[in-house]
Amino acid sequence: MNWFVRNVLVVHVLALVMAFSWIQGGTRAELLVPVIPWLAALTLQFLIVFPQAKSTETLMDARERVWRALRRDPLVYLSLLLLALLIIPLFNVAPLPVFDEAAQRWVNAPPPVAWLPFCTSPDSHAVLFLWFPPALIAALSARHGLLKRGKRLLLELICWNGALLAVIGFAQVITETKELLWFVPLEAQFFSTFGYPNFAGAFFTLIFAISAGLWMYEATLFMHSKEIAIIQSEKNFFTKHRLFAAMALNFIAALATLSRAAILLAALVFIILGLYLILFIWERFSKVGQIKIVTGIVLLFMLAAATLTLFDLKEFKGEIHTLSYDTIVSRVTGGAYYHVRVAQDIYRDYPVFGVGGWGYPIYQSQYMSPAEIKGMQIVGGANVHNDTWQFLAEQGYVGFGLLMACVLALLAPLWLSLFQLISNSFQLYKKDVDRNLPSAHWFYCIPLPLIAVFVGTAATVCHSLGDLPFRNPAVLTIWVLALACVPGWLPLVRRSRFAP
Repeated sequence: MNWFVRNVLVVHVLALVMAFSWIQGGTRAELLVPVIPWLAALTLQFLIVFPQAKSTETLMDARERVWRALRRDPLVYLSLLLLALLIIPLFNVAPLPVFDEAAQRWVNAPPPVAWLPFCTSPDSHAVLFLWFPPALIAALSARHGLLKRGKRLLLELICWNGALLAVIGFAQVITETKELLWFVPLEAQFFSTFGYPNFAGAFFTLIFAISAGLWMYEATLFMHSKEIAIIQSEKNFFTKHRLFAAMALNFIAALATLSRAAILLAALVFIILGLYLILFIWERFSKVGQIKIVTGIVLLFMLAAATLTLFDLKEFKGEIHTLSYDTIVSRVTGGAYYHVRVAQDIYRDYPVFGVGGWGYPIYQSQYMSPAEIKGMQIVGGANVHNDTWQFLAEQGYVGFGLLMACVLALLAPLWLSLFQLISNSFQLYKKDVDRNLPSAHWFYCIPLPLIAVFVGTAATVCHSLGDLPFRNPAVLTIWVLALACVPGWLPLVRRSRFAP
């Protein structure tokens, strides 16, 4: 019971993540409505009433600390502005576009208040309230309501949630079921709880990067000092490398989704983090240890090559063969479809506030040629498959600017902390008699989970240039939580610490 009381906020944020990821990948609004608003409200309540308290403070002190932090956080005010921007269109509804047969043109009647944000379908627009407010509440709860140990615990539990979903996905592949979770028939390709492979691919790629960072941190913790090395030596192998299993499962799941973007990005994340880990540990190992590292890398590539050669992975190999430079450029620039051009045209006509949530599929027909309408994409045709242009078309530069401001509010403290860590390491290097300390070298003072989160979130951004991962609340919530929780691995470093 004591553990639950201390971690009640962790449990509720995790419940929000699990609800999004387990309820058909967060894409069925009618299934989310009875669950997500209540979970978000409870999470917000526990943030204010039951935040994690330090050993030196009472629960009342913790509440006051959280309340002061919330008042000073720009993310709170940006979230409120975004919420207001989303609420207004519900009361400022424009008539649906109508095609005038006589004049052979589309007629777009203005909303009641032309200079305010509007939408044409309040029910569709209201889906946005299942995306952004819960994700921002989760980010604020993790940032201010959780201590460092709470942030670490939450991010690790998110990794294990992904691993469990990966196992379910493997079971579905092995049993060759055509039903999602064995009871929801789907004609389209699916993996685990996700009915769209690219959603699943973005989800598992991001969690793979996070779990890789957490495992790398635990695996290299012994390098920081002799005292930590002694403590680590007393731990059993499973405890030290428990996150390797989560990392492996999420990586294989990202490939098993058969999403081309996920296959490419997961491989790039694997290579980038692998090279970074090798550079991180290279000088700390003897010549024999370095030879073992190189041998392990060679064996790993040989194992991968043997797997592709010996096993009949027709679908996986088929997806790899379709990957090419021209394919990637065409998908990112929108050259393969009409969607990006149509979204750009809508944004040009409605640049300030856009056409409201899910307004793109309502307005797209009037910007398409007869040939494009004849060959209109049916499955997935309601999306631009480029998050940037769809948000610009539907929320305009005001809404999109607020979204980017929220991202900046999450990123800015991380970059400031990173700059401060590097700056302090240079100062320590000049003064410290023992320059072999990891903290005396800027490269070693950067926590590995921070690097992994930067790489993983960047991979999701790259994916969003050719698809729509940020229109999936499961991916969106974990993306912001990764940025909000990674300070749990940042040391407390003050600028004055090394001052003369």
